[in-house]
Amino acid sequence: MAMCALNEVKGMKLKMREAGILLHISSLPGPYGIGTLGQTAYDFVDFLSQSGQKVWQILPIGPTSYGDSPYSALSNFAGNPLFIDLDELVVEKYIERKDLPEKIQNRKIDFAYISSIKYEVLHKAFLNYKINEKALYKFIEKEKNWLEDYALFMVLKREHENKPWYEWYDDFKYRKYESLEWAKNEFKDSILEYEFYQFLFFRQWNKLKKYANQNGVRILGDMPIYCAYDSSDVWANPSNFLLDEFLNPTLVAGCPPDAFTEEGQLWGNPIYNYAKMEQDKYSWWVWRVEHSLRLFDILRIDHFRGFAGYYAIPSQDKNAKGGHWEKGPGYALFKEINSRIKSAKIVAENLGFLTEDVFELLEQCGYPGMHIFQFELGDGKKNVPLRKPFKENTIFYSGTHDNQTILSFYHELNEENRKLVDSICKIHFPASPNLKIIEYCFKQESALCIIPLQDYLGLTDSEGRMNTPSTIGNNWGYKTLPMDFTEDLKKYILKITKKYHR
Repeated sequence: MAMCALNEVKGMKLKMREAGILLHISSLPGPYGIGTLGQTAYDFVDFLSQSGQKVWQILPIGPTSYGDSPYSALSNFAGNPLFIDLDELVVEKYIERKDLPEKIQNRKIDFAYISSIKYEVLHKAFLNYKINEKALYKFIEKEKNWLEDYALFMVLKREHENKPWYEWYDDFKYRKYESLEWAKNEFKDSILEYEFYQFLFFRQWNKLKKYANQNGVRILGDMPIYCAYDSSDVWANPSNFLLDEFLNPTLVAGCPPDAFTEEGQLWGNPIYNYAKMEQDKYSWWVWRVEHSLRLFDILRIDHFRGFAGYYAIPSQDKNAKGGHWEKGPGYALFKEINSRIKSAKIVAENLGFLTEDVFELLEQCGYPGMHIFQFELGDGKKNVPLRKPFKENTIFYSGTHDNQTILSFYHELNEENRKLVDSICKIHFPASPNLKIIEYCFKQESALCIIPLQDYLGLTDSEGRMNTPSTIGNNWGYKTLPMDFTEDLKKYILKITKKYHR
């Protein structure tokens, strides 16, 4: 780790020899078509605890929009109302049992259908909110810095037929004061309803997190580096982004062409106005990280390399070929975060096109980085030896939400690389390749080892892949059933956790 100046706060050091599981909330076996913060989440915490796991890693928890991606949320501060547990609302007398939808046993989430039935029930709950009116208004006051804009944004979006904010009437698009004040009065009940949904989400979330912590499980949350263009974050804070006089992005985010994507990746998120943010010492970023660390025990910052240097693409381009590299805010941003948020537990997703400035920034910050088994082999397209040592203060994964399942990865290796993996991971017929690779991950020196549940279950891409980058549709829908969490699986995970001293 690089030397820090006097009085500067060093980054997080992971606890040694621990293990965890990656499974998003939506993928839990919820009874109404999607995983929630209800009983199945508590059951999963029990499963983690009883199998010796100390960390539960999830994906971003914001409300999703087109494409259903949690990395493109309508707000980076709000929670997804689809995760609210309906059964608890019955217990609390917000709704009656007859209001509940039919139970569904599904392996794939139908987001459009779930949204339609869930919001219908949540609306009924709102009509009875006065049974907890005092607690609701206390929450609204506490979270007003982001909640007021978010709730108004959601109502105006509805009134504009769900169009993105940059296609709204000019008075609302440009946030004219008189028009916003009129809307706050005209739609005050609807605004309160969206605030109520956040009240329910955060109350259920805090209760679940407390239970996890009491059972020795820490939650590792995820924060996307960029904001979706169609989000309350950009609408409410346009000066934080590189937008022209008509609030159109001048530059958008993405990745350059490489061996895997000939045209690169065009994400479309507006680029931050770092020059403006520097003037107030990156207060918005500090606020955002602080908010996230109230929700999670550990925070993973996605696409960390973008803070050293980011790939910027002219907004009118149809692909990423015409982009260029720009210097990021670097350590100045994280110096503010580390100094103003004491003991901030942050993990850097240091993947992608890495250059020396990225490694230097990671050392300056002192944050743990990541290793991905599949990337150590070059996704099967390069013969990169797996025998190199890995730093202790890192997290080792078999794969992440963006990777193939480990079984599909193994089966698609060329013959040379498969022999290499067989040799290093001691895979001999009839051994299960996925389990042997998982044990290889457990053996590494990395302080923390995290495995996606799909890899434990031995699923293929068609059964369990969460996301295929640069594609829209057929992503994010993986869901488990109660039968997946067997006693045999629990015993196996506990066995290898003890065997490799995690």
